[in-house]
Amino acid sequence: MRYCADTRFIIELFGKNPKALQYIYDAKIGKTRILVPIIVFAEATKKLLQRGISQKIINDFFSGIEASDKIELVLLDKAIAQEAAKISMSFSIPLIDALVAATSKLTGCDALLSGDDDYLRLVKDKYLKRESF
Repeated sequence: MRYCADTRFIIELFGKNPKALQYIYDAKIGKTRILVPIIVFAEATKKLLQRGISQKIINDFFSGIEASDKIELVLLDKAIAQEAAKISMSFSIPLIDALVAATSKLTGCDALLSGDDDYLRLVKDKYLKRESF
């Protein structure tokens, strides 16, 4: 399986949510891959800083994630940006969520790992699949 991680997934992973940890474990020992859009990295970092988590702890957390060759940080490119703009307009969702959805779609992910209800319309319209935790 190939998954795209949303910010909520990363925050749950930081909090050691057992289901989120299981996805990471599956990636590290099996054929599962997890893609983390760069915008998710930025938003998760902001949310953790707002909680008073030190930058060093956040850096260590992301270094641990990136240490696996099965977990990949995906940079924003023009194609993703253009698709995100269309998604944001068509589905009336925030641009950050649209960037994550576009990354998931254009990188061929099987599902988006998210507990965010902003994606429900995209799921209903079969733009993407979502696995909630």
